[in-house]
Amino acid sequence: MTNYEILVATDDSEYARKSEMAAMKIARSYNIRIAAIYIAVGSKDSEREERIAKGEKTLNRVVEEGAKMGVEVNKLLVGVSMQRMPQIGAMADTIARAILDAAEKYKVHTIVLGGKGESEINPELGSVALAVVKKARCTVLVAR
Repeated sequence: MTNYEILVATDDSEYARKSEMAAMKIARSYNIRIAAIYIAVGSKDSEREERIAKGEKTLNRVVEEGAKMGVEVNKLLVGVSMQRMPQIGAMADTIARAILDAAEKYKVHTIVLGGKGESEINPELGSVALAVVKKARCTVLVAR
């Protein structure tokens, strides 16, 4: 199994794109391994499949952007099922847990993610970013 020094989480939001750029610049500067992760969560199979398709498209874009910068970006696409209607905050916790699990599995040094995701309402710090910052065992860089 490959280890990555940087794991950049993306959902194709404005802040995620900022985090992708920051992560790729760091990877290029230090010549280190990087992976981009997209978490596709859905309560129905069809919903999860739609998000997986969006994740593939998003990750392919990140790989292409990395290639333009001379950075090889590896893709991690994680599909997660939430069988019943989640409680408020359950989806953010699920996404954060998937990011943290990947960071542990690949022995990541730094997680890079956006301060707010595509569906965040909180004007300060998004719920996924907050959960990752609170629970990560490694360095976390939040792009705003």
